[in-house]
Amino acid sequence: MENLTFVQNVLIFLALNAVALLCLNVKNNGKYISFGATLISAITFFAMLFSSSSFTLSELFSLEGNKILLLKIVSVLNVLMILINGYHSLEKVKNSVLMSFMFLGGVFLLGANDLMTFYVALETIALVGYALVATSDLENSREAAVKYLIQGAVVSVIFLLGVAFYLGATNGLSLVGVTVVNQEFYAIAIGIFILTACFKLGAFPFHAWIADVYSNVTLGNLATNFFISKIIIGFKFITMLQILLLDSEPGFNDYLVRIVQVIAVASAFYGNIIAVVQGQFKRIIAYSSVAHTGYMLMMICLNPDEALEIQLISYLVIYSLTATGVILILNQFAGLNKNRDGREILKSGFYRNKGLAIMLVVFVLSLGGIPLTSGFAMKYMLFTNYFREGFTLEATSIFISSIVGLAYYIRFVSDLFAEDEEKKGLPAIKTRFSESLVHVIILVSIFTIGIAPSLFLGLK
Repeated sequence: MENLTFVQNVLIFLALNAVALLCLNVKNNGKYISFGATLISAITFFAMLFSSSSFTLSELFSLEGNKILLLKIVSVLNVLMILINGYHSLEKVKNSVLMSFMFLGGVFLLGANDLMTFYVALETIALVGYALVATSDLENSREAAVKYLIQGAVVSVIFLLGVAFYLGATNGLSLVGVTVVNQEFYAIAIGIFILTACFKLGAFPFHAWIADVYSNVTLGNLATNFFISKIIIGFKFITMLQILLLDSEPGFNDYLVRIVQVIAVASAFYGNIIAVVQGQFKRIIAYSSVAHTGYMLMMICLNPDEALEIQLISYLVIYSLTATGVILILNQFAGLNKNRDGREILKSGFYRNKGLAIMLVVFVLSLGGIPLTSGFAMKYMLFTNYFREGFTLEATSIFISSIVGLAYYIRFVSDLFAEDEEKKGLPAIKTRFSESLVHVIILVSIFTIGIAPSLFLGLK
């Protein structure tokens, strides 16, 4: 019965979003119909998740335990982003429709138990990502989308090569209960999957696309990238690679783990150092994302267990939610500055909307890992795990890089409180109810988890 419910809801979700997509071309009331259909489909799917604790479609797909928990969280965020986009702008309604298809791709990626399901779901997310970049109404959006598409296509082909090696190593494509018959092929396959994960998450040196894409996409679409693709792709790749590494021979395992550690440390340092010298906030966020990807990639080196999965979910959700909050607030400041992306958009921001400015300060300080915020709790959690597993040098290096990263987070604060008479004279920044609701949710999350992390993360 649970499986029937799941399939029915997927079909309803697809049908409603197909209607929404078609209605985008209807004059006058088309955008309102599209918005309504997209919102109803998201709420219906969210409600379905509470009808059962597991969904299984043969051996190819299953959702249970922490996957259901993560999907519930992302489903709530999906509904909130649709509400934030609203129905007043055709472009934002179109973004909501595309975002819904990205969300559905994330659902099947999360539950994939074989590499073909995994590949199709991953490419669905990627294709919608290309569309979100290309449809952004900015000068170089299409150029950035083409670059992203070309690099993504190359990585997709390389991933399929890894699938071929995996097939040769295990005589199958299943990710569950495999028997490795060729360790050499198996090691090559895992190496290729690590490369794919690094590209999809934007780790150094596979990050070339990330700055161009972030700089040439609207802030609303950028927020979508964080809370759907970053959370689900990050969780799936890290947990999958943790399990696959358990079946590799010790010699190959040590070599692969060392590769991950080098990439993680290099990403943390490179992202934080390059972000310091950026003059555009989107590029700062892009390189900050590179650094945070380095922080979490080290989790691949840890042995998987239930508590670690909860901690990984917590890190991905809190980081993505906080980064999304920063992006949304920057979007509001940019709206009064002809949507320019530079330090001047925050100048004297405190004097135009004190509440919004203070929330932005809290959000960026949380990303920087200041105590009593959830960002500090997340980093404490990561470093505790790394030191416990004996990765002392790597953890120390990443910790030092995070201190470097404080420089660009402090820049946000200094600009907000800078006194500029011309900027003070700009109109006050107004916030819609849906935006204020999301800001408050993020603010409460930051302080609740920051003050009492043991209630959520299983820390001792």
